[in-house]
Amino acid sequence: MRVYVILIFTLLLSLISHAGDNDEHEVKVVGDKNYSDNAGLVYDGIDVSNYQKDINWRATAADPSIKYVYVKATEGATHKQHRYRANIENARKHGVKVGSYHFLSTSSPIQKQFENFISMAKPEEQDLIPLLDVETHAGWSAKQLQDSVKLFLNLLEDYYGCKPMIYTGMSYFNTLLGYDFKNYPLFIARYSKSEPQLNFGAKWTLWQFSDKGVINGIDERVDLSRFNRGYSLKDITYRPTNSKKRNDRPRQNVPRPKPKREEARPDVPYPPGYHNNMSSKERAEAQKRADEEAKKRKKQEEKRLEEQRKAQEKARKEAEKKRKEEEKKRKEEEKKRKEAEKKRQEQEKKRLEQEKKQREQEEKQRREEEKRKARDNAQARMKADKERSAQTSQQPQEDVEQKRRNDLESAQQERLASEKSKEEANSSNNKSGVKRPKKKASNQSSADNDEIKYNRGGKK
Repeated sequence: MRVYVILIFTLLLSLISHAGDNDEHEVKVVGDKNYSDNAGLVYDGIDVSNYQKDINWRATAADPSIKYVYVKATEGATHKQHRYRANIENARKHGVKVGSYHFLSTSSPIQKQFENFISMAKPEEQDLIPLLDVETHAGWSAKQLQDSVKLFLNLLEDYYGCKPMIYTGMSYFNTLLGYDFKNYPLFIARYSKSEPQLNFGAKWTLWQFSDKGVINGIDERVDLSRFNRGYSLKDITYRPTNSKKRNDRPRQNVPRPKPKREEARPDVPYPPGYHNNMSSKERAEAQKRADEEAKKRKKQEEKRLEEQRKAQEKARKEAEKKRKEEEKKRKEEEKKRKEAEKKRQEQEKKRLEQEKKQREQEEKQRREEEKRKARDNAQARMKADKERSAQTSQQPQEDVEQKRRNDLESAQQERLASEKSKEEANSSNNKSGVKRPKKKASNQSSADNDEIKYNRGGKK
C-alpha cells in the first residue's frame, strides 16, 4: 500500500511540475507565428551580459516598459564580464535601476566565486538586490548543490546586508532546490504562455518568459521578464539592513566537486522528513524513478536547447537575410541617388552652357553696338571737321577786306586832319596881313587819287 501511495505522490509531483502547460496567458511567447518583435508583450525588465555587446543605453532607457535591468558581473572563480562596468554606469546614468548577478559554477570553490563577485559588484553601485544564477549541478549531488547555494546566499546576505534573489528554471527549482529556498525572492525562467508553477508553497517574484526580446539600443536578442501579481520594483530594491561580513554565522562544510564530469543522481525532492518513513526498497525505487525523471528532464533540456539553437540560427539567418535586403535596398537607393545627382549635374551643365551662350550673344551685341556708336561718332567728327575747314578757308578773305576798310578809314581821317590844319594856317595868316600865294587847287586830294587808283586797279 505504501508503494502505491509513493507512486501516486510521485505522479502528483510530476503533474504539478507540468501543470498549466496549456493554460493561456495574456503574454505571447516569442517564437509564436503571431509574434512581431515585442508587439503586445507585457514586460517590466531585462537582463544583459557580454552577449548583448555594446549597448546604447540612451535608446534602451527610453523604453517606458523597462523598470530594471540585471547585469552579469562574474562567473565561477575567475571570469569577469569586461562590459559590466560600462553597462552599470551607463544604465544608471540614463535612469535605469540596475542590479548584478553571478553565474554559479560547479567546478570552483564557493568562497572564491563569492570573492570574484564582490570584487566587481560594489554595494554603492547597486539599485537592486544581488542575484545568484543557478542553472547547472554537473558533478554535484542534489545535497551538494543545495549546500553550495545556501553558503553562497549566506555570504551574499552577510556582505550586502539583504536577502539575495535566486535565478533558476521552474523544473530545476522544483526538483533540485526546493523547500529550503522557498522564502527567497525567486526569479524563475520559463519560456511558455503559462506562468511558472512552483512546489513547496513557493512564490516567484519575477518570471523570465522570453529570451528573444527586441529592445532599442541592443543589437542582440534580450531576455524579457515581468513581476508576479502583487510584486513590484520595491520588492527587489536594494536596502541594506545589517553590517557587512558578519562572523557569527557558522561556516558550512561544502564538499569539493567530484573529479568526474558525470552527473550525480539527485535525491528525491520530497518535503523534509517525508523520506525518513520509507524503507530501503522504497527509497531505491524512488531513487530509480528520480533517475528516470532526471534522464527525461535531461532529454527535454537537450531538446529545448536544440530548439533554442535552431530558433537562434533561424533568427540569425532571418536577420542576415533582412540585413542583405536592407543592404540591397540601400545600394539601390544609392544608385538612384547617384543617377539623380548625375542628371542634376547634366542639367546644371546644360544650364551653364545656355547661360554662357546667352552671355556670348549679349557680348556680341554689345560689341556691335559699340562699333555702331564709334562709327556714328567718327562720321559726326568728320562732318564737324569739314565744317570747321570750310569756315577756316573763308576767314583770310574776310580779314583782307576788313584790313582794307580799316586802312581806308585811317586815310580819310588823315586827309580830314590835314585839311583842317591848312584851314587853320590860312585863317591865322589872314589875320596877320601876310598874303600867301595861292596854289592851283586840284580837283582831288592825294588820298582821293590813291583811293581812285585803288578802286580802279585794285592795287596801288
